[in-house]
Amino acid sequence: MFTRQTLRRLANANSFQRGEDYYDEGSVTKLRREGDGFHASIRGSRSYRVTLRLAAARPEFTCNCPYSFDGICKHAVALGLAVLDAYGTALASPPPTTTPSPNALPAALKAVWADRKKSDKLRFLKQALAKNDDLARQFLGFGIQPVPVSNTALLATLPQRLADTLEVLEFDEEFWENSEANYEDDEGDALAEATEDALRDALASFVAELLGLARGGQLSTALRYWATACAAIYQVEGPASDDYGSFGHYGTDVLRQWHADLAATGWPAVLLTAVIPPAELEAALRWLGQYLANPPAKWADFEESWLPLLFSLAADPGAAPLLASHLERSYLSPAARTRLALRSAQTLTNDTAWQEAAETLLTTDATVAQQLLNFYANQADGPALLRTATAAFTTWPDRFGTYVLSTFTPAQAPDLYHAALRHHTLANSSLEDFERLRPLLQPAAIRAFVQEAVAAAQARRGSVAFAAELLVREGDTAELRDFVLGLEWITVSPPYHTEIALLRLVTTDPTPLMLELETRTRAYLNGRANTKRGTFLYDRIGRWLVTVRGAAPRLTEPVLRLAQELREEFPTLHGLKDILRREGLLVTEPVPVKAKPGRRGQ
Repeated sequence: MFTRQTLRRLANANSFQRGEDYYDEGSVTKLRREGDGFHASIRGSRSYRVTLRLAAARPEFTCNCPYSFDGICKHAVALGLAVLDAYGTALASPPPTTTPSPNALPAALKAVWADRKKSDKLRFLKQALAKNDDLARQFLGFGIQPVPVSNTALLATLPQRLADTLEVLEFDEEFWENSEANYEDDEGDALAEATEDALRDALASFVAELLGLARGGQLSTALRYWATACAAIYQVEGPASDDYGSFGHYGTDVLRQWHADLAATGWPAVLLTAVIPPAELEAALRWLGQYLANPPAKWADFEESWLPLLFSLAADPGAAPLLASHLERSYLSPAARTRLALRSAQTLTNDTAWQEAAETLLTTDATVAQQLLNFYANQADGPALLRTATAAFTTWPDRFGTYVLSTFTPAQAPDLYHAALRHHTLANSSLEDFERLRPLLQPAAIRAFVQEAVAAAQARRGSVAFAAELLVREGDTAELRDFVLGLEWITVSPPYHTEIALLRLVTTDPTPLMLELETRTRAYLNGRANTKRGTFLYDRIGRWLVTVRGAAPRLTEPVLRLAQELREEFPTLHGLKDILRREGLLVTEPVPVKAKPGRRGQ
């Protein structure tokens, strides 16, 4: 049960108190309910959008404010209090996760149904129909049901009604002044929110009409309504005024809002929550196939906008067996057809059809690739598993490298295992993985791997510290020197990797590094690589000098001398002086310049 105590447990004391203040001040606006979800805008330093869903485990809040600390934010508390006030403290969460599985419930129902008397069944049905208008409509339509005349009129007038509603909207100065978001500091976001709210309000009655058809089991009419509305919205030329340039292509922008509003209500899954008579289902799919075979109208992202609806049909046990035949001549891409075939095969538990569709999508859909790997693993089909893993790793090495290493051994799949370990080592700059990889490679392959790591670091795509460590382990002093001295030290990211690289070189070849350090520090202070003087540069120079002195004690004197020279050559850089002094690099201060005769204060 959702109560005030629930909110107290989810929020810290401060957030709860602030949330109460927001609610008491009337900051919660535009509260609406959609199923088990609640939405509202909360006026604070700006307007925030907050949602609440009464999930099985616990209430779930989302808010677009930046709060990310202890518990839910104050805006979520305010929404929760508003929901309790508007809908009562007896709000129930959805059934717990212990409800019967989808397979157990029909079996239990079948057993109980067989034992109940006919009079009990009829009495229950009568009471259910009296309590649920949508169910009553479904019952009325259960059988051969032609589209009512009223629905025909509804569809015939829909384009004009949409045009009349959308073309008269005015997004002008008066609209902005009357908007609840007008007080916002960020006018761009506030204007976008006000525009979205205006479109949502304009479309609300059409959303309600469509959902009424869907919940009433009128599948054919609902599909036609949706397709007609999409085409009509896309063709609307523009609002009466758009003084702020809020829209690009008006029809496309409103169509996007239409899709979003429907999705928030559970569309298109709500289509199939109704009891659909077989004749109605057949008629709806027949119309759908004819429409998509030669679409009378298309809008932006036509296929993508249809796919959620088609996937819902493919997931329905009643519609899935009929879908493929009705869509045989439809205007759909091969990829979309394959994805629909995959979903239908899952619904119908047809492993052969599912496997065929999944193989087609193997190198284009990583989720399907993972499912196919699990499928072959469960079947203990080693050759198919190896083939699939090879294709998946080749296509998405970052995603499937770890899978390969945890599934196969070097003996089972030497080439694939070596490739995965090599990629994993480079991608993670892992010296531990390198030591696992080294025994599996020939000397030439090891050298090629090190060169690849060095090249990646030089191109700023890999780890400088990792590359330097590899060169040290391979004992290639000359290449290490060329690599470290060839880097633009100040641009290495993260910055401490430069220190690691200097540390590796100074312990093997200190003299060239010291000479370069003397040249490089002055060059950076004079603007090399577009470097700006400031704390970051001064701190880097200090760290480089400390690193060299600590790793090579015999360079202590040259390092201290260089620090003193930098202090004297750049006397006005007080930030540099402070850092050199902090690092213990300034033994003596520079001798003050003697004043010239006749110049006071010099």
